[in-house]
Amino acid sequence: MTIPGVENLLNTIEYFVFMIRPSGQVIAVNPQAYQLLRIFSHQKNLIQELFDLKNYDHALDLANSHQKRDTKVVFSNGNNKTLRCEFTEGKNGIVCTAVNINSIQELLQNFNNEYSIYKKILLNIFPKYIVDELVSKKTVHPKVYRHCTILFTDVVDFSILTFHLDPVSLIRRLDSYFSLYDNIMDEYGIEKIKTIGDSYMCVSGLPVKKNSHSVDCCLAALKILHSMEETKKPENIVDNIDLNNWSIRIGIHTGPCISGVVGVKKYSFDIWGDSVNIASRMQMSGVPGRINISESTYKEVKDFFNCSFRGNMEIKNIGSVGMYFLNRIKTRFSEDGPGFYPNKRFKQNYYKKFWGKDSKSDLSVLPTFIEMPPE
Repeated sequence: MTIPGVENLLNTIEYFVFMIRPSGQVIAVNPQAYQLLRIFSHQKNLIQELFDLKNYDHALDLANSHQKRDTKVVFSNGNNKTLRCEFTEGKNGIVCTAVNINSIQELLQNFNNEYSIYKKILLNIFPKYIVDELVSKKTVHPKVYRHCTILFTDVVDFSILTFHLDPVSLIRRLDSYFSLYDNIMDEYGIEKIKTIGDSYMCVSGLPVKKNSHSVDCCLAALKILHSMEETKKPENIVDNIDLNNWSIRIGIHTGPCISGVVGVKKYSFDIWGDSVNIASRMQMSGVPGRINISESTYKEVKDFFNCSFRGNMEIKNIGSVGMYFLNRIKTRFSEDGPGFYPNKRFKQNYYKKFWGKDSKSDLSVLPTFIEMPPE
């Protein structure tokens, strides 16, 4: 059976087989060795020129001790080959098998470069532990997370926008928003799960568990709204819709979920559970330009944020769920007037509560907005 690519690989690697006679004569055994001997046929001492050995006995010592030897063969034009030689004692002399290390190192470098590209692409799609499991085991074991926070965003009246905007403009604008969200999620240590049309879904608290997941999601949601406001363009109103500046709804819920990878082609990393459904309903029941959070999230973040109760919502098979508007960071914790950014006091309290010495949170996933543990 022929393995694809192996024949090309072997053709790329240069290997030479020689026979060294006790008399000091060097004989070529394969075509590559013959071509090399022709180049150096004028040399009197081929053992020294090709293998950097004193004589036959020196080669015999290497064969008996099973030692390999690297030697550089320099051509008249300045080119060179680094040969890794292995010596084996035979009936009629010593067999020397040599490989051109230069070509192997080049192949390894090319392989490492391509592997780095593929791995970078995979890490942009999956969390690191997913990549490691897929590469090593070809499958991923589902994980249960008892406490995490899920965030959904959705573009208001997206179907109307698709009608009025040409496809290129539509996708470019959607890409600019999603790229903005990606950067914010990186800043707050939140894992992007997927985009579904105009909806963006992410989760905080997995794959690495942390106690600050609900606060991180709320900070990220506030920064999304503020960043979109800061990057506004001149209005272009058509059918009561601003085609240049899109409006979004954001929904957040805190609870348990299951994560895993499904399928055997075009793997998809996803999360499941009632928490996902509730977070989605928080977004759908929200108001354009506002952040709608569930009661479970409110209980986690009320010490840091100013919120207002909206009422209860009935969710099929789940029951009544309380809803709150996340308005802003509390004044005493806010760096700016509108309450979008945390100040030093916020960061100190945040670190003490979620990342202090008694916390079990992994400091390797400390969100970058903290920069370093506050004093």
